[in-house]
Amino acid sequence: MNSSKLNRDAPSGTIDTAFVLKYEPLYVVTDLESELFGEIGPKTKTRESYKRKHFLKVAEWKAIGVLPGLEEIDSDDIEFVTAVALDDDTPNHFRLPLLQMLPGVGTPMASTLLAVVNPKKFSIMDSRALGVLHDFNLVPTDNPTQMDYRTYRKLMKSLAKGANCAPIDLYRALIAYSRQDRD
Repeated sequence: MNSSKLNRDAPSGTIDTAFVLKYEPLYVVTDLESELFGEIGPKTKTRESYKRKHFLKVAEWKAIGVLPGLEEIDSDDIEFVTAVALDDDTPNHFRLPLLQMLPGVGTPMASTLLAVVNPKKFSIMDSRALGVLHDFNLVPTDNPTQMDYRTYRKLMKSLAKGANCAPIDLYRALIAYSRQDRD
């Protein structure tokens, strides 16, 4: 899917500054998430690859269901693949597929690995965030396996820019919104 297939007539004005200001404060940042974005991300960015223990911390936060399988990945494989994916010379459109070469790493985990290192540039894509965007008729699916990450990332960057916030703040607002009782 490319950006030309996005619904341009959707009520995107509803995901704006007011939306983020209303819902992002309802999102509770856990100690683990705070550690990921405050310490591990900057260290990984400087190091230019994930250490096994930091990779598994991201998995603990984002992909607990597949954590046992991810624990089986060799440390050298984690460091090699993440080094190539995070290298400044790697084109952005190759980063996610490179990370997905690691067994058990799907789009939600790969996008999280990228966002932890650079939350201003990359967006976390998961079914909850996609579900909200789908409810607002901004994307055609709520399934991360059926959504092109580049298209999603462009949409998130555009919405975040329009809401005058970082993509991570928009993501948190979407998650908080998804947790609201909307009967």
